[in-house]
Amino acid sequence: MEMIRKILCKKRVIRHKGMTLIELMIAVVIIGILTAISYPAYTSYVIKTHRHQVMADLTKIQLYLEDKRTTSGSYDFTIISGGTCSFCDNDIERYILSIDSSGTGMDSYVLKAVPQETRGQNDDACGILSLNAAGVGKAAKAGNTVSGCW
Repeated sequence: MEMIRKILCKKRVIRHKGMTLIELMIAVVIIGILTAISYPAYTSYVIKTHRHQVMADLTKIQLYLEDKRTTSGSYDFTIISGGTCSFCDNDIERYILSIDSSGTGMDSYVLKAVPQETRGQNDDACGILSLNAAGVGKAAKAGNTVSGCW
């Protein structure tokens, strides 16, 4: 009788634990759908974040220029060198900064931030950001003024 029991015990069905190929493919499809939905939103957020950073930098530059004019009587337009400034936090691969100091009155200088193509910042709806001496900010894309950016 003991011999029969051993044989019956050895014929026991052993179930393997794990995932089937179908279950794995379903998981891959779900991850793909989530990625397709979230990636454009993420890149839009990154572009918007860099735009706000360069807007803050333009404001810091304007404050610096006005401080120099108050203390020394003239603007220090050498603050921007190589498309950025020493205390700016913007990424030079996303925006190039410049100063146009040829105007008069409210436009005695205009600070500009031009979006760059290298990191996709040129896809931003706001385009070129500018800030004049009076503190008026503007945005223009393809020659058209864009509202709601400042």
